[in-house]
Amino acid sequence: MGKDLAIEAGTAVRFHLEQQLLDEKARLAHLNNEMDELESVLQSS
Repeated sequence: MGKDLAIEAGTAVRFHLEQQLLDEKARLAHLNNEMDELESVLQSS
């Protein structure tokens, strides 16, 4: 039972970390888009 609980907890932690990683990747992509837009505005000025 302890081993099953450890596996279950490990899976939950892994899922949580994967979700965190996806969120951070999305945030990074959004920031990259914002930087591209700012650079475009600065170049056209």
